[in-house]
Amino acid sequence: MAISRAAFGRGDLDAAVEDLHRLPSDLTVRGILAADLLGALIGSVPTANPHRLRQLDSLLEIAEGSPPDTPEWPMVHAAARMVPMLQARTEGYLADPLVVLTEAESLLKKVPPSGDDAKLAPLWDAMKTMIGALRAMENGDEAAMERLPDDARRVRETLGANPALATFGDAFANLADMLTVHHRGGDFRPALAQLRETVERLPPEDPLRASVLSLEPMVIPLAATRAGVDETDSAPAVTAEQLAAMTTAAQQPDLSPGDRAMRYAGIGGAMLRLGEESDPVRVGQAVAHFRTAVDLAPPDDPRLTSHLVGLALGLTTQGDVTGSVADAVEADGVLERAKRLAGGPAHPMWSVINELLSQVQRRHAGVADPHIVALEGLREHVWRVLLQTDLRAANSAARRAAQEAVQVAGQCLVFHDPASAIRALDAGRGLALYAATENRQIPGRLKDAGRPDLASRWRSTAASGAAEEVPIDLRREVLTVLTEQSSAGALLDAPTLGEIRAALHTLDADALVYLVPGAAPMPGYAVIAAAQGPPAYLALPNLHLFDDLDVERYLTALVRRDAVIADPERDLTALDDPADFAGSLDAMCDWAWRAAIGPLVQRYLPSLPRPTTERPPRMVLVPMGELARIPWQAARRPDGTYAVRLVAISQAASARMLCHSAALAPVAPTPVGLVVGDPDPGGEAPDLAAARLEAYAIHRSFYPGGRYVGRRADGSPSRSGPGSVDEVRAWLTGRNPGAGGMLHLACHGVINTDPAAATSYLLLADGGRLTAEELVELISRSPERAIGLIVLAACRTGQAISGYDEAYSLGTAFLAGGVRSVLSTQWAIPDRATSVLMYMFHHHLITMGLPAWEALRQAQGWMLDPDRSIPEGMPAPLRRNLAHDELSHVTAWAGFVHWGQ
Repeated sequence: MAISRAAFGRGDLDAAVEDLHRLPSDLTVRGILAADLLGALIGSVPTANPHRLRQLDSLLEIAEGSPPDTPEWPMVHAAARMVPMLQARTEGYLADPLVVLTEAESLLKKVPPSGDDAKLAPLWDAMKTMIGALRAMENGDEAAMERLPDDARRVRETLGANPALATFGDAFANLADMLTVHHRGGDFRPALAQLRETVERLPPEDPLRASVLSLEPMVIPLAATRAGVDETDSAPAVTAEQLAAMTTAAQQPDLSPGDRAMRYAGIGGAMLRLGEESDPVRVGQAVAHFRTAVDLAPPDDPRLTSHLVGLALGLTTQGDVTGSVADAVEADGVLERAKRLAGGPAHPMWSVINELLSQVQRRHAGVADPHIVALEGLREHVWRVLLQTDLRAANSAARRAAQEAVQVAGQCLVFHDPASAIRALDAGRGLALYAATENRQIPGRLKDAGRPDLASRWRSTAASGAAEEVPIDLRREVLTVLTEQSSAGALLDAPTLGEIRAALHTLDADALVYLVPGAAPMPGYAVIAAAQGPPAYLALPNLHLFDDLDVERYLTALVRRDAVIADPERDLTALDDPADFAGSLDAMCDWAWRAAIGPLVQRYLPSLPRPTTERPPRMVLVPMGELARIPWQAARRPDGTYAVRLVAISQAASARMLCHSAALAPVAPTPVGLVVGDPDPGGEAPDLAAARLEAYAIHRSFYPGGRYVGRRADGSPSRSGPGSVDEVRAWLTGRNPGAGGMLHLACHGVINTDPAAATSYLLLADGGRLTAEELVELISRSPERAIGLIVLAACRTGQAISGYDEAYSLGTAFLAGGVRSVLSTQWAIPDRATSVLMYMFHHHLITMGLPAWEALRQAQGWMLDPDRSIPEGMPAPLRRNLAHDELSHVTAWAGFVHWGQ
């Protein structure tokens, strides 16, 4: 009776457990009583006393020997098994996480959906959330990691109702914040300080408090390597007191070998300060601790790879401090072992291992092309992006890819290897966009790999065609199969030089040019793959974004202008301030010439074989970082001549996307298509009177066999439709060949670059929105739909949604979906001037029969020509716009960029 009372909160739990152990072992009800006491223990304070954890173990042994046949038992059993796991994970020393994770998930599956107990539900929710976080980290699931802080706060609110669990809930939320900030590359020290403040409220003997305080010195040095930490900060030196506490923690008698190894590795990392320590004695001690960790860790411990990397870093630092070549040679062997254990790009330390190995191999003679090792490490970024289930997660996975890719490309150029530099740059460029195109090809790749079963599972899981419906476990299995094939390079590596050359020939272009900004005192550079001839690179000493007042002023004005446009109560007069945007743009044109286009036009292009046709030299640019916001076609020679007069310039998101566009069968222009003219946005944005005029004139003059939706020139609605999202969707996915292959959108484009809600969309009738994310899926569902050209005569349709190196915009989304050519915009284009430019573009495309890239160049040159010839068919309302001087200003014509074929 006393045992039952304690189980229901009306007695002494410790006494009850002792009474239970005194009962005969063959007593039938002994298992039921043990299960009842387990429920009571789990609902008490799970972390306050190690004695409670030992009681859980003893009661579990009794209950599992004679399990009760009650509805509550599966949940109690799973919770009792998982409480120690949760405790260990919170304290940071969970052994063999993959094994534990498998066990925990098997326990979760045994719990019936209705298994809910008011006492255990809050803790149960915490367990599931923590296990989910563990699974996310092991799988590289960025979407789940993004949800972790919100999930943890929800758990904290639930646990807060129980005073015994409130502090645990706070610590759980603090830990989740710290993990998330660290994962995003930020400074996690404030979150760590908050965690420390929380656990200090616990009794001194509480293991959670002791663990956090003892592990803090081991994780603090990591903060110095994260983005967002002040550059003047350095990893702090561990104090004698902290070192003593960490050593005591590592010598606890009840630790497993793997846990003890992790503690010694933590001591080594803290003493080494991530390679910043210069005292040879302390460096030697750090190396010794890492050796202990490597020796103690079981062969199958997943943390052994990390211990080996730490040892290699220690040996490298020791070699630098003492001048010993032997340390570098040993570090080489240690990293080769770590690389074998990691296995491939799926391992979260793959790029770190290869980058460090490349550095080590440069430190001692006899190793040829060490930069190739670093290049191999970049495959991890491509793997991680392909693994994600949505655009936001893909962008998160690619966050650090561009920076590392530029660093590796620089190493390649040190060895005068521009071909490898191109591969490196492409490894960090446009990865989310690449993933969007690759998702459509996965079933075919699986079939070629001899796995039609996986292809069938992929198709059935994504029944609607939406790639995000494929769970990450299946994605991981698929990627593992594909990367184990001999054609793995086709998936994780950038195109070869031969493939790029073939694409350039197909597209009738002379060169693909990566523009990479420099950081003083180092120059920027152009890395070039030519259609004919060897790859090359040019040092560009003026290609500095933030050391030249002209370009700084332009970028500042552009950001300010974008902010004004994004404000629903914007003052439109701010867009016409010549001293702000227009003036800064004018000065920037001179910088663009001296920084990049001048050296390319004057020094590089003349060295190439001349094309057999009469066309001008043609370059396809891939501008990195903020360089994507520069209108390179408006670079101005000292004599006042703009680059658009001298050379044809298109852009590409990456070499991958260049090859993707080149591989598609061309679609010949016809006088049929869909024209959308200023659909009524339902009060969300102002009217675009000139856009209506533009669209209506383009429809009547060049696409009379097509369809016009939106509003006509006089503002009245078109009889063919209002220009709704559904109408554009239907055209994009329609299978009627009579619909044509051209879409002209004269409407509002909206972009939100806030990382928490990054998106870009077209604003259509009644406020309907067609997002970049949806566009890829829409077009990919109708692969037989051949769309030759989409003209986005809307504001900022070429601006990247999140990070310029990702290049994911409304314009490139159409390309990813299979559209052959796209015209997009770099800024908020002027309504009146754009109407004339767009008319002339379609005139050169349809009437003169020019390809899209040349039609745009000719139209832009026409805008600059004071003696311009006016086509006879240009409607009178458009002719009236020719009287304005703004037509020849850079703001009027240079905002449009050509992509694709």
